[in-house]
Amino acid sequence: MTSEDTEAPAPDRGGALFDKHLADVVAVAFALVIVLYSASGPISEFVRWFIETTTPAFDEMSRRDQRVFLREHWLGAAYRSFEQSFLLPTGLIIGLPIVMSFAITLLTLHRKPGQRGINWGLTVLAVVAFTSWIIAIFASDAGALPVARPIDFVMFPLATAITLYLTWRLFGGFIVAFCLFWVIYFFAKGWLPEWTGILAGSESTMAQNLRQMVLQFWAQTGGMFGQPIQVVTGNVLIFIVFGAVLMASGAGDLLMKIANRLTGGMIGGAAHASVASSALFGTLSGAAISNVVSTGVMTIPVIRRAGFKPAFAGAVEAAASTGGQIMPPVMGVVAFFVAGQIGLEYRYIVVAAILPAAFFYLGTFLAVYFEARKRGVGALPPEARPKLTRGEWVQCLVFVLPLGTLSYFLFAQPSVPKAGFYGLVVAVVAAAVLFREFRSASRIWHAFVDAGRMAGSIVVIVTAIGLIVGLIQTSGFSGRLSQLLAEAASGPLPLVLIVVAFGAIVLGMGLPPGATYFIIVIALSSGIDTVGIAPLTLHLFVVFFAMMSTVTPPVALAAFAAAPIAGADPIKTGFEAAKIALAGFLIPFVFVYHPAVLYKLQVVFEWFGEDRVDSRAMIDIATVTWFEFFWIIAAFTLAMWLIASALAGYDRTRIAPVERLLRVALGGAVLLPQMMLAGPAAVLGLALLFISPRLAGRPGAATT
Repeated sequence: MTSEDTEAPAPDRGGALFDKHLADVVAVAFALVIVLYSASGPISEFVRWFIETTTPAFDEMSRRDQRVFLREHWLGAAYRSFEQSFLLPTGLIIGLPIVMSFAITLLTLHRKPGQRGINWGLTVLAVVAFTSWIIAIFASDAGALPVARPIDFVMFPLATAITLYLTWRLFGGFIVAFCLFWVIYFFAKGWLPEWTGILAGSESTMAQNLRQMVLQFWAQTGGMFGQPIQVVTGNVLIFIVFGAVLMASGAGDLLMKIANRLTGGMIGGAAHASVASSALFGTLSGAAISNVVSTGVMTIPVIRRAGFKPAFAGAVEAAASTGGQIMPPVMGVVAFFVAGQIGLEYRYIVVAAILPAAFFYLGTFLAVYFEARKRGVGALPPEARPKLTRGEWVQCLVFVLPLGTLSYFLFAQPSVPKAGFYGLVVAVVAAAVLFREFRSASRIWHAFVDAGRMAGSIVVIVTAIGLIVGLIQTSGFSGRLSQLLAEAASGPLPLVLIVVAFGAIVLGMGLPPGATYFIIVIALSSGIDTVGIAPLTLHLFVVFFAMMSTVTPPVALAAFAAAPIAGADPIKTGFEAAKIALAGFLIPFVFVYHPAVLYKLQVVFEWFGEDRVDSRAMIDIATVTWFEFFWIIAAFTLAMWLIASALAGYDRTRIAPVERLLRVALGGAVLLPQMMLAGPAAVLGLALLFISPRLAGRPGAATT
């Protein structure tokens, strides 16, 4: 081999390094664009305040003169021009995040020598394709009618192919295959025989189908540019930046110490620390797999060393991280989707999720607790429980201040982008003041790089989701499925709920919760009223089961992410995770039949001086009482104690098989909406818990 051969890869490595640096620059620029869009409201308020403050006679002007003066003032005119050219155009609001996300991902997609040309070729094609869409939408904003141009028949398939290719590389083949199914169906629906039922569609030629697809998905804001990406760019991405800044500050390590300190003294303390840390991480990220990867590398080895089996150690992390998707205040992406779908302010959804999230982690805690008793796993030894120094207690403000700010603006001034922006500002300031390591340009730079990269991957998958949703809607399938569901809704409500739950879980096996939610809800869109449940209740029902699909075998994505860290079999880990997260399968049915779970806490808005919540998406909160609220808290706690101990086969002593069945039956009966059945079941359940160790001949058996 010659010296030239040995040195040949060096320029390629240098080029790859350049591409990485360029991708980092684009990622930081993307994060700044996200911040700028979310800051549009505060900037507008500042401009108005500045003009009013610096103009002595402003208050004496008539309102008409004030509006004219605000437009003609040099600062007002400058801001208005910037707003009209950058902040308001539809093409930029939707298209710019897509262009930057695809560029960030494509520039670093292939890492092997000699593949740099592929990266650049795909990047250029993606930028050209989506930029042509942005230009076309600018024309539509100017008043031109949407029209399918000849160039669109090239750019649309190109953009679609790149989107599916990126989705495959980042998220696997299942969602791509699912999307391709609907693409094929869109063209083949007219040739399907009548016996295929709701799949059979109206006849149309291939040319007509292609023209319809291009016109609705490319010449207008449908398909890839539809509601999913609009919700994400308008509301979600700022929270990705918010979470990335907090994690880069060093707050992640502090979270782990807090979790271990809070739970280390309990039986099975190592596993409870995983539950607590994932719940805390969930308030910031709301993404199950990233939670597993972020906290699992620290918690899973500790759980194993404590005495738990590898599959159970991975399952604890998977189950706990799954709950982060419904943990207020962020609640992942789907909460914003719900707000957009049912026309309800996001803050009401956050309040509705408080008790279900608490129920989920209560069930997870009890599952871990009884398994720890069974395995003889005690508390962490005192020397293994980290003590927080005075400085670290002060550093806890890095969570309290940003989350407090975020919650205030979500509740008091319901603007999601504004809440995210002010929360981010407070997070940056708090991190800089409380963490010395964060006071460096390098640390802040990498925080925004991580934010841009995470936001980019979310935009890629949401773009694919939009295409799927658009195909289902435009093909007419959603309308036919809605009719079928509307007919089914005339049957028993439990059966309808089971069908919806089963559909959400099956679709969610390989799809992100956001995709699952949209597909199910689009199918239900015209049949919600006939189901007989308030829209918020039904949508959160779907959200919960879409979330639970991440720990439901055979494709339990969160469990699959945790299994390699634990050194366990993924399928076994998935079944263990589903058992630990059992509460998540029960909670949706609980809040359907016990509406106080979702709605009673909405009274908090009245306590702050607002009028009673009045929305068609919710029930009248006056119809639920405080007795119902406190009863279901007590009933759910008792039910989970009975069921979790039965699944573990252990309480204070080992439980006999017959008693395990009895505990499950009583636990289910306690949750029934009929007090005539639930009340006696609760009494029997409490009596069973009291006499069980005595029946075993070991009264007051010692805990392990």
